[in-house]
Amino acid sequence: MRAVLTSKKPRWIEPRIIQPQLVPDPAMTDAEYFHQRQTNKGEHVGKVGVAMNMLEKIGGLARFSDEEKTEPRIAAAAKFRSLYERAQLGGARATDYAAVRVDTSGQSPNANADFGEDARREYRFASQHLGMVSSSIVERVVIYDQSISAIAGGGSRARARATRQLMDGLDALAVHFKLAALPTQSRDGGR
Repeated sequence: MRAVLTSKKPRWIEPRIIQPQLVPDPAMTDAEYFHQRQTNKGEHVGKVGVAMNMLEKIGGLARFSDEEKTEPRIAAAAKFRSLYERAQLGGARATDYAAVRVDTSGQSPNANADFGEDARREYRFASQHLGMVSSSIVERVVIYDQSISAIAGGGSRARARATRQLMDGLDALAVHFKLAALPTQSRDGGR
């Protein structure tokens, strides 16, 4: 069978999805960092460029235009998604009966329960701060990576309303997480 070549780029190469970012260099020691900081004056000291998959960081918000994605919204979405993922840790763990047991003393009884407790509490407070409708839309887009069309349906008014609720929810999260100042009253009267 012959492969068909297309000129269309794969979806994962879209510049909105895969973005270059600077992150702290994990291979750099503290001594090397401080030495470079003394010799080189710049904001890029100790950082390395990576190709960041924004779908893994902020979920479905990565598909929105750059005008709709402000820095506080991106930071709020990233923190909300991170809280959700960390909240899954701890609690009951599966037991592998095929594994050889070497030490049968076990763990501290509170170790697993405390592991994700803080994240679950913060996630619950953030969801309560948003309310039921806004929390549902933010979760479906940011965590479950659903599109606005899948949430709101095919109508343009419904998509616009769902998009506005998503952006308002992310703005509220940014204020809740102290990533942005309190929003001012909008010019259209809050509609």
